[in-house]
Amino acid sequence: MKSLRGQMRNAERWLLHPINGVRNWVTRGFEVGVSSDQVPRGGQLDGFVTISTAQQLESVEVGVVCTEFYAVTVSSPEGGSSQGTSSAVAHEAWIPVASTPGVHTVRLRIPEDAPYAYEGDVLSFRWEVAARGRRQKGIDPRADHRIRVLP
Repeated sequence: MKSLRGQMRNAERWLLHPINGVRNWVTRGFEVGVSSDQVPRGGQLDGFVTISTAQQLESVEVGVVCTEFYAVTVSSPEGGSSQGTSSAVAHEAWIPVASTPGVHTVRLRIPEDAPYAYEGDVLSFRWEVAARGRRQKGIDPRADHRIRVLP
């Protein structure tokens, strides 16, 4: 059985091709950063979104997101099965910011009872600070910065 880490790396490569290539081009001038790459559960950190141009943005949010990745068995119609990976959002909290050019800062809190960052063979929790914009037309920009939530 492939480890969950290996399956996640393969899934990330697939996800980066082709739509994320377009999204990366659309997201130029839309960046996110953090005051610290590590934060304990129950702790706080600052998230920064930098908007170089308004890019016809209707709204912008900055948030903290924890995604759970877990191994699953996938059955085929022929009766066989294989191992796969599925994911679900374990936690997310978003704060609106102005959609005007400049650097916007928000204070983000990690809940005390939230899962900590973990990468295992059958279960993983990945945290990131993300910024997402909304447009009336076209692809919505999104930028993220991976963080480590400590136990």
